[in-house]
Amino acid sequence: MDLEGIGALTAAGVAVFGVLASVLVGRWQMRAALRAAEATGQAGLAQAEAAYRAALDAVRAQANAGHRQWHRGVQREAYAAFLLAAHRVRDVGERFVVESEQELSAEGVRAGRAGLDDALAALKAAQTIVELEGPDEVAAPAAAMTDAAQLMSHFLGAQAVYERAWGKLGRLAGAGGGGGGSQGASALVDALERLRAGLRAAEEDGEESGAESGAGERACRVAWGALPAGALDDDEFRALLEGWSSRSPTSSRAYLDSVTRFGEAEARFVRAAKVELHSGSRS
Repeated sequence: MDLEGIGALTAAGVAVFGVLASVLVGRWQMRAALRAAEATGQAGLAQAEAAYRAALDAVRAQANAGHRQWHRGVQREAYAAFLLAAHRVRDVGERFVVESEQELSAEGVRAGRAGLDDALAALKAAQTIVELEGPDEVAAPAAAMTDAAQLMSHFLGAQAVYERAWGKLGRLAGAGGGGGGSQGASALVDALERLRAGLRAAEEDGEESGAESGAGERACRVAWGALPAGALDDDEFRALLEGWSSRSPTSSRAYLDSVTRFGEAEARFVRAAKVELHSGSRS
């Protein structure tokens, strides 16, 4: 082979080598570009995922804050409604007592009792809502307030009977005219006064009051029997007898203790409610 042929072959080989080198370089560049694109894509995906998570966390935080604010509002309304219901029991009971001093009709008496029962039912319902909303630090004094209010309502209802009976007896005694009703009412008042005086004398002398109490009650019953029919019913006479032999219902130690317990429980309830409503720790 002459020199020209050798040169042609050499040139052809160089060309082929150049092509192969170009192909290899192109593949390397393509692979590098793919790796760079993949890295860029992964970085972009990671950034997008981080942004998504941040946005989701912000939405969750806002939703939690909104829920806490809503729950605080519900609690605040429940606590306020309970306090109003608790005080309404006492207000209704005291109004029933004042109204009973007047000459209430049978319908008026039933309305007074129904009003007191309704107030108690509303209080129990309000307490149930407080228990549901919690926490226990608030629900416990609320239960104590309800128990004290129930006891107070019992004595206020009894005081209403006592006031009604005393009002009837006073009006009957002051009717005048020398009728049997007036004389019988005055006799019952005298018997009640003697009963109280005898019990106090026995107490001051340190003697047993059983015999004195029995004799005094018998004298009161005789005077009660001399009243016109229906002047005082059994409950009214019993209320007078108990009120004059010891103390009237709202002057009793048990009633005064229930008032004290109500006030103490209310103070604990208000303190616990303030802590709960102003605390940012609960979710």
